[in-house]
Amino acid sequence: MARIKKEDPFYTLFKQFAAEIKATGEDYVKFVEGYPGSIAMIPVMKLHEARSDEFVRKIMKELYTSFITPFDRDDISNLALRLDDIVDYMEGVCTGLDLFNMSGTRVEARQMAGLALEAAKELVGMFDHLPDYKNDPVVMEKAIAVGHIEDEGDEVYEQGLRQLFHDDTLDEARRGHVVGWMRVFDRMEGCLDACDHAAGVVRSVVMKSA
Repeated sequence: MARIKKEDPFYTLFKQFAAEIKATGEDYVKFVEGYPGSIAMIPVMKLHEARSDEFVRKIMKELYTSFITPFDRDDISNLALRLDDIVDYMEGVCTGLDLFNMSGTRVEARQMAGLALEAAKELVGMFDHLPDYKNDPVVMEKAIAVGHIEDEGDEVYEQGLRQLFHDDTLDEARRGHVVGWMRVFDRMEGCLDACDHAAGVVRSVVMKSA
């Protein structure tokens, strides 16, 4: 009977990490779409951040004790940190909405949160196929798809800022919200950038193996 080859622990950890990012993205969307009624979810987002940090620790520990790695050690380290950035930004958006005392959400915020979840789903697919990255074209397809989502997010980000500075319905008492929303939108864009940076590490890994 043929012996089933055990999966490299790095691939397993990255798959689990991606699944956690997707779960974080789902709660991120719920928070942004439901704000301010969703304010009670902040501890949930902080828990996601703690889990993300734990994945980074596990990957770094495995990296420290492994003599052989499936691809470049620096790429593994960089990929783990970029994935952690995604969750940090999602949590930062949610706490920022509360910190800046935003009175409600905005359509562009909901769109950008949705795009982040789309990117997270593509990352899950990318990591599912990563163990065979030298032969499986789906890895690069998913990594490139994340980049396209990030490009779409840039357009929504610019539209959000444009609308924010041309919103004639804001009275003087609420002008301070413009600064708050600028910070929130910046974090939302940072989240999408982090998704693309993670995918970019994988794109580089694939290209180096070609």
